[in-house]
Amino acid sequence: MKISIYIATQNDYNFPKCKSYVPLIVGKPNYKIESSINDSVGESISSKNRFYCELTGHYWIWKNDNQSDIVGLCHYRRFLWLNNIRRRICKKNFTALSAEVENYLDTCNVEKILTDYDIILPRPYIFSADNIKSQFVRYHGQTNYDLIIDSLQRLYPNYVESAKLTFNQRFEYLANLLITRKELFDAYSEWLFSILQDIENHIDLSDERSFRLLGYIGERLLNLYVFHNKLNVKEVPQIFINANDKEDLYIDLRYIKRRYFAGVLNFEESIRKRFKG
Repeated sequence: MKISIYIATQNDYNFPKCKSYVPLIVGKPNYKIESSINDSVGESISSKNRFYCELTGHYWIWKNDNQSDIVGLCHYRRFLWLNNIRRRICKKNFTALSAEVENYLDTCNVEKILTDYDIILPRPYIFSADNIKSQFVRYHGQTNYDLIIDSLQRLYPNYVESAKLTFNQRFEYLANLLITRKELFDAYSEWLFSILQDIENHIDLSDERSFRLLGYIGERLLNLYVFHNKLNVKEVPQIFINANDKEDLYIDLRYIKRRYFAGVLNFEESIRKRFKG
């Protein structure tokens, strides 16, 4: 079974040596890295990277990878912890790629995980006060939130009620990171990009406030797709490479605080609702 986990990047880094990881250059058509692919080759929306962010790479995988059975998308410094190894104190931020980190990223368990689960996603971020909707509106505005709902009403009206429930949740899968079987990836991609294209038709691309907007909307739509289709999710920690060690303790303590205190009741209630029936 062929596994391809693409690393969205715009520069050369010390990438994992596992052959399943493939550097995918996004939004830089003339840039080359050894053993990499450029998302401007083949069927592509690479020129829209300033609006879609890493999703131009996602689009490339959807349209051009016809050989892989399992595909995934990660970032040059954000990866999914795929090894079953657990430690009492779980360090997730590393200043450099090392043999230890390579072991955590090893893909040998991926096929087994996806026999029991539909999709592998990063452990969700827990909001201390916001929900998905209020956090999005806070940073991107009510008008852009309304564009999401309007597009769903035009294209997928059966998702509108699920959207209201999903966007009221206080936990969110972030960064468009995922690993899943190619068939599910393709089905999700067709749904996702039809909505993003529709929204693109209704925004002013010359306005700097639109930069990265479609990438941010894609994050919220992933949560909706998972919720509406009742996908069985394997949640794993994120590993940050080239991250400041001082951030590590802060990020871990912030997660513990929000997961086990501020967000736990809403989180557990949402999980029960998601799998009810």
